[in-house]
Amino acid sequence: MVDFMKKIWLLIFISVVSICFAESSADLSSRFVIDGYSNEFTEDENILTDSLGNLLELPNDSRWGEYNDVRQINVTWDENNLYVAVDACSWDNNVILFLDIYDDYGVQDMQELNTWKRAFKFYNLNPDFFLATWDTNNNPQFWKMREGSSLLADEISVEDFSTIDTGNLDRSMEAAIPWETLFYNENRSMGNYHAIKFLALITSKTDNTSGPDCAPDNLGGMTEQADQMVVLDNYVKITVDEDEDGLPDMGAMPNRRTSYFKTPPFKAQPLEVEKISFENGKVFAPLKGDILHFQMETNRASIFEVEIFDAKGKKTGMAKYSEIQDIEGVQKWEWDGRDNNGKFVPFGIYLLRFVAESGEVSHKEAIAVIK
Repeated sequence: MVDFMKKIWLLIFISVVSICFAESSADLSSRFVIDGYSNEFTEDENILTDSLGNLLELPNDSRWGEYNDVRQINVTWDENNLYVAVDACSWDNNVILFLDIYDDYGVQDMQELNTWKRAFKFYNLNPDFFLATWDTNNNPQFWKMREGSSLLADEISVEDFSTIDTGNLDRSMEAAIPWETLFYNENRSMGNYHAIKFLALITSKTDNTSGPDCAPDNLGGMTEQADQMVVLDNYVKITVDEDEDGLPDMGAMPNRRTSYFKTPPFKAQPLEVEKISFENGKVFAPLKGDILHFQMETNRASIFEVEIFDAKGKKTGMAKYSEIQDIEGVQKWEWDGRDNNGKFVPFGIYLLRFVAESGEVSHKEAIAVIK
């Protein structure tokens, strides 16, 4: 009798452990009911949580309060499907989950999309798929970017459901996405692309508007004013095929497969130009061999390009990098006074336009070319 009870308690213990620390396995279909509640996901499938169980996405960090907030991204998989859920509350707004797999195409500017036009630009990722819903809608939409495109997306059918409802803090958007939908031909195979980047957000319900919260947090922060463009530049990346055999790994704990462009939590820091310095002043004589040397200091690292315009506003050339971020947030350029065709520009006033690759900042400085 004692031995029998020991076996019973051992089975109970094993069952509890397996529930608390679930791993990807061949078939999870019996565990998952796509019903808009994420309670099937375990701690090891809560992606925005560290190894100690600390939240990497605060449940009340939205610029519009906890009733318009993303709380968690949940991910796991089996041999057939990727299972995802976004825990969020949306008060008369929208929830979107982006997936980025391929590095040669995807959304760059949502205002240019043929659907779900929103005031978001992407930097460090370009999503190839997204799952989107709105407050009180229980039938999310799953969109796939056309191969090679940054402008056109097509809605396709996957198993999904949402219970996100005004004022309810315990709701989710959930989906089971077949691997063959995400990795859909020989070139777009898991054997060539082993990881997926994820980003979830709350956005206003109106076209060409942005929103107050994303997860993981982006470097520059979100906005209180939905008419402002927001640059989304952070993500959580999950390696689903670590052994690179072209198949999703079984026995994996998803949140131990994560990496970030920048690991939260951190304080958002909108990109700002702190100082522009010209080594020998803003006046130079290219025909005498002078070269204009200058540098920019910013409050955080971001790649810039420097475009050169004449007094009539015609773009004549580009400055050349002499050093890129030798110190974080510092970049150096030089210009020899030549145009795009390699010829010296005429004497006169020229405008240097510093443009952040992310699209966050555009700054101008005037210089003079003399004999």
